[in-house]
Amino acid sequence: MRFYSSGIHLYRSSPSKQGQDPARVVREALARALVPYYPLAGRLREEAGMKLVVECGAQGVMFAEADADLTANDFGNLGSPPFPCFEQFVLESTTGAGAEPVIGRPLLYFQVTRLRCGGFIFGHRVCRCMVDAPGCMQFEKAIGELARGANAPSAAPAWGREMFMARQPPQPSFPHLEYREPAGWPDRMLSTSPGDMARVPFFFGPREIQGLRQRAPPHMCEGCSRFELVAACICRSRTAALGYAADEEVRMSFIVNARGRTGTQLPEAVAELQRN
Repeated sequence: MRFYSSGIHLYRSSPSKQGQDPARVVREALARALVPYYPLAGRLREEAGMKLVVECGAQGVMFAEADADLTANDFGNLGSPPFPCFEQFVLESTTGAGAEPVIGRPLLYFQVTRLRCGGFIFGHRVCRCMVDAPGCMQFEKAIGELARGANAPSAAPAWGREMFMARQPPQPSFPHLEYREPAGWPDRMLSTSPGDMARVPFFFGPREIQGLRQRAPPHMCEGCSRFELVAACICRSRTAALGYAADEEVRMSFIVNARGRTGTQLPEAVAELQRN
């Protein structure tokens, strides 16, 4: 999970915001949001056993502003990824798959690009060692609230880090094979050049789900969940596209939201910010 995820938000011009510099507004709101969310302004350090810790030294985050001779209408109807010229609107963007350096780097990268029409593009990169998607959205919501004039974010973070400490001595209840490097590493996905890959959106609506269900083995047609059908389709298609040999080990991983599940016992504010 040592990687950064990127996101793009396109905002059209608003008459009520005429004369305001979006880069300045976002930068000031970001600075205020980092006061309660101070660990996000720190740096990761690795200790024995590859354990990551956060040094909260107020080192800060990366912020850049830019201008583009474009309007919001130039991007057309953006109903799905990929976003045109994505890499130019995200600071420190990387396109390669797999792990990337996270030690000693800023945990957040932000870029605000002003458009000719008065709108702007807000691009971000977030270290996923720190937050998951809902946690990231909670922080970005705090920035938005402060940018709109709120005195404080509506959701204050709670840092119950001690809840995630391992027992001493550790007492694993079963072997975690997902952390063992598979045979034949690196995976073909990581060794495939980005230039040989294409980003194509696929939508799985009721008709597509029904089509997948009809192609499932008879004894599984009605018992499969939608997640199982889509996951099986993607895994099978990916394996065929990358040309794995019959004896190669292939893994599939996915994120599970632990919020609200029996036995987690996490305060909502803690659960929102901590990665699963």
